[in-house]
Amino acid sequence: MHDNMGMVRKHLLRHAYWSALLCAAGFFFVPSSSFAQKTLVQKTDAIVRNTDININLYGAFPMTATGSVPVDSTTGQPIPGTTALKQSADPAPGFRIGVRHIFSPIFGLEFNFGYNPATQHFSGATPNQDGPVYSHAKPLTFDYVVTMPHLFHGFQPFALGGAGFISYNISSYVESPPGAPSLAVKPIMNPVAEYGFGADYHPSQFPAMMSMRFQYRGLVGHAPGYRNPLLATNSLINIAEPQVGLVFKF
Repeated sequence: MHDNMGMVRKHLLRHAYWSALLCAAGFFFVPSSSFAQKTLVQKTDAIVRNTDININLYGAFPMTATGSVPVDSTTGQPIPGTTALKQSADPAPGFRIGVRHIFSPIFGLEFNFGYNPATQHFSGATPNQDGPVYSHAKPLTFDYVVTMPHLFHGFQPFALGGAGFISYNISSYVESPPGAPSLAVKPIMNPVAEYGFGADYHPSQFPAMMSMRFQYRGLVGHAPGYRNPLLATNSLINIAEPQVGLVFKF
C-alpha cells in the first residue's frame, strides 16, 4: 500500500514538474512574442510618422552667364567688333515633388524631382550665336536635411544641402542659333549642387497629417550649352527657386 502511494506521489510530482515547465515556457513565449510584435509596430509607425510626401510650386530665376570674347585663331587676340557671349534664361514657374524622411530628431534625407520651362537667350559674340533655344529643365536632387525638433509659433525651420543634376531637353521647335536643331533630341545632364532653407507651418485648422512648406532652394551648376561649342559660356550660375507647397504625412 505504501509502495503504491509512493509511486502515485512520484507520478504526480513528475507531471507537476513538466506542467510547471510548460507553463513557464508559455509565460515567457507569449510576452516575448507580444513585445517583439509591439517593437516592430512601433518601429514601422515611427518610419511612417517621420516620412512625408511634399508637392511644391516654385519660380525658377537663373542668373545671366557670360562667356569669353571670341579670339582670332591666328593672332589669339579678340576679334574686333565682337563682344562676350551672354546667356540668360526666362523666369519660369515649375513644380516639384519630394519625399523626406527624418531618421532622428534632427537629421533626415530627401529625394526631389522637378520640372520647369527653361528657354535660353544667347546674344553677343558673333551673329551665329544670337537667338533663343527653347527647352525645359527637369532637376533631380538628393539632399541631407537638418530640422529643428520643436515648433516655434507653429513653424518648424529646416536647412538642407545636396547634389544631383538637371536634365535639359530641347523642344522640337528649336529656332536659331544655328547648330541647335541638330541637337533637339539629345537631352543634356548638368551636375548641380543644391542648398536651401525654409520652414513647415502647421496651422491649427489643418489636420495633424498635413502642413504647409515655405522654402528657398538654390541650384549651382554650369549654364546649359546643349553640346554646342557656339553656345558654351562655361560659366557657373545660380538658379534661385522660392517655393511653397503642401506636406502630407501618413
